[in-house]
Amino acid sequence: MGGRAPGYTLADGAGGKAVKSRGDIFDFTLGRRHAPTRDPVAAVKEAAQILCVQLRPEHLPADASAEISAFIDDFFGAINESVPLGVLQSDGHSPDVDWSVWICAVRESVGEVFSAYQAFVAGQGEKLPPAVALGFARIAAQFVRWELVDRHVPDPDVWALLGQLFVESADVDSVQASADDGGVVREYLRALAYQSAALDQLQQVGAVGVCRLVDLVLPFLSVRRGDAHGALYVVNPPASPTPVRLSRSFAAPVWYFHPAGAAEFLAELHGQLIRGVLPPVLAGHEPRLLRDAALHLRRHWSARPPVRRFKRHIVDGQLLVVRGYVNVKGLFEARGEVANRAWLITDLSRGGVGALIYKEETQPVPEAGELLAFRPKDGVSWHLGVVRRVRFAKGDAEVGIETLSVRPELVRVDDGRVPVELFFCDPVQRGEAVRVIAPVGVLREGAPLFVNAEGRVSKLKQLEGSMAGQGFELRAYQVL
Repeated sequence: MGGRAPGYTLADGAGGKAVKSRGDIFDFTLGRRHAPTRDPVAAVKEAAQILCVQLRPEHLPADASAEISAFIDDFFGAINESVPLGVLQSDGHSPDVDWSVWICAVRESVGEVFSAYQAFVAGQGEKLPPAVALGFARIAAQFVRWELVDRHVPDPDVWALLGQLFVESADVDSVQASADDGGVVREYLRALAYQSAALDQLQQVGAVGVCRLVDLVLPFLSVRRGDAHGALYVVNPPASPTPVRLSRSFAAPVWYFHPAGAAEFLAELHGQLIRGVLPPVLAGHEPRLLRDAALHLRRHWSARPPVRRFKRHIVDGQLLVVRGYVNVKGLFEARGEVANRAWLITDLSRGGVGALIYKEETQPVPEAGELLAFRPKDGVSWHLGVVRRVRFAKGDAEVGIETLSVRPELVRVDDGRVPVELFFCDPVQRGEAVRVIAPVGVLREGAPLFVNAEGRVSKLKQLEGSMAGQGFELRAYQVL
C-alpha cells in the first residue's frame, strides 16, 4: 500500500471528481459551483430522505454495488451544492447566511443516512462486499466531519467501525497507508485528518473551509505503523479505535498520523491566496475563509503545533461571564446593570479557564473568537478573555477561554482624528509593548495612538500583526 505513483490525482470530498497531478497542482480546470436555487436546509434534508429510501432492500437489486456508489455520490453532491453563499465580514460571519442552521441540518442528515446504512448493512452478512464496505466508510468519514464541524464529539462506535473497516482493508504486512491506496483506506485517512484539524478552535464557517482543504490535501497525508517521528495523532484499531493526540511513543506497532507531506502544498496555496489568486477548484468559496483555513492547517500540522503552555488545575465553582465587545465595554463603563451568565468552572491555569455550559442554558453557545469579561462568582476583578474552543459532549458545551488580561483598563486614546476609549491589556510603560482591543475598523493601519498616562502624553507605535475576533481586533503597540 505504500509508494505514491507519479501523476496521482486529488479527489474531492464527495469521492467523485478528480483534479490534476501534483506537478499541475494549481492548474485546475473544474468549473464554478452553481449557486443554489432553493433553501439549502430543505435541499440537504430532502437528499437524505431520498438516500434513506434508496437503501431499503426492496429498492435495490441483488448486486447493487454501482447503484449504492451513485446514490452516495448524489447525496454528497447535494450537500456540496447546498453550501450557503454569502459575503463574509471581517470577523468571519456572514450577514446573509445562518451557517449554524445549515451545518446542524447537514450533521443530522448525515446521521440519518448513517443509521439507514447500518440497517442496510445488517442484512449483508458478516463479510461485506468491497463496494458496500467503501460506502459505509465514506458515510462514516462524513459523519465524523460534520460532528466536528458542528462542535460535537464523534461517537466512539463510529471510530470503532472505521477502524474495523480499515483493518479489514489494509495490507497486514504494510507499514504505511495513504490516500493513493484508495477505497476504505482513503476514507479512514480522511476521518483522521478531520479529527486532527482542531475544528473546535474555529468558528463553524471556518471549520467548513478547513474541511474543504483537508479533502484537497488528502493525497499528501499518510498513516505509518510504528513510526512516531513527526506524527501528531496515534490510533490502534480495533483495540483503541479513537484517535488521540500523540504525547509519547508506544511499544505496540500502532498507526501514527503524519500530515507533514502537506506542508509544501499548504504553504504555496496560502501564498497564492494572500496574493489574491484563487485556484479554480476552490471557486465559489470565500477567499478569506480559505486563506485562514490554510494558515490554520499549517499551524496545527506543523512540526511544532500549538500546545497547552500551562498546567491545568481541576477546580469547581461558578464563573460570571459578560459576552461581546459592546456588553463588555458597558460593564467597564458601569452603565447600569449588564446582564451576565453563570457558567461552571471545570479547570484553571495561568493561561485561561475551562468552563461548562449546561444544555438548559437558553442563550446561544458562544463561538471561537468571542470576547468575554469573566470572573469567579466570589471574585472581584473582571478579566478579559477570548473563546478559543467550543465542543459539545452529552448535550453540554465545553468552552475553553484564553485570558487576554487580568487587569484590563478602558483608556481614552487619540489617533489624530477623534478620541475614543479602548481596552488596554497591559500597563503603559516606556519601551514596553501594550496590547489594545478595539472594535473592527477603529484602529487605522500603521497609525500611531496618543494616550495620557501617569501625567504625560505617550506615543504608541503600531507593531506588525493582529488578532481578529467577533466584532473586535487586538493589535500590539510599542510605547515610545
